[in-house]
Amino acid sequence: MEKLNTNLEKDRFQDLTILSVLWLLIWTCCIYLIPAGSSGRNHTLIVNGIHGGVCTLVAVCTLYWNWTTTNSIAVTLSYFIVDLLAMIQSDGIKNIVKLRLSRLMDYLHHILGVVWGIIFFIQENSICDSTLGNPYVWMQTNEISTIFYNWFRLTNSNVAAVLFASSFFCSRIVFNTLYLVPRFLGECDVRYLYACMPFFVLQYAWFVMIVRKITRMFGFQRRKQN
Repeated sequence: MEKLNTNLEKDRFQDLTILSVLWLLIWTCCIYLIPAGSSGRNHTLIVNGIHGGVCTLVAVCTLYWNWTTTNSIAVTLSYFIVDLLAMIQSDGIKNIVKLRLSRLMDYLHHILGVVWGIIFFIQENSICDSTLGNPYVWMQTNEISTIFYNWFRLTNSNVAAVLFASSFFCSRIVFNTLYLVPRFLGECDVRYLYACMPFFVLQYAWFVMIVRKITRMFGFQRRKQN
């Protein structure tokens, strides 16, 4: 029995490795095939938005139909690695410590995403009750807001700004605070939840920054019209 469990674990890791490599190739091809545009960052913004849609869809399907979590986790693990490398290439590794706070928060978000994706996959059967499943997949649903974020970044559209702020508030503030965190507290080993607090704190900090930016943007537009 123990040998069978060991073989099953090996199969899980092999599947995760294979799927992660496949998705890594997909994200890399997307970044290189999509034009960078005049800003030099259009390709990364578009791929970021695509990942937000794909990862949310796969995560929701995984939770609803009780699929194995391997593919869902591979989607985001591979994307975070590719985007992290693209960020380092764009910023320059020597300049990272000099970057603005919001950019450093992006780095922290990606690093936490990779680390906790691996940890939650390894400990999947012991972290939470089986009725909840892997908490990482639940947190992947937060990425729905990045679709509108990148639309806003690419077009500076007021509609995109409102949709981004509202979807971020609903998916990362309301959903996390009123549903995810209480469920994690009741159905998971709370030590892991405490260790994940930087992830949740990031969401609140980002939301404050988003509100400030959108308020300034609409205030500037009103002054310009007057």
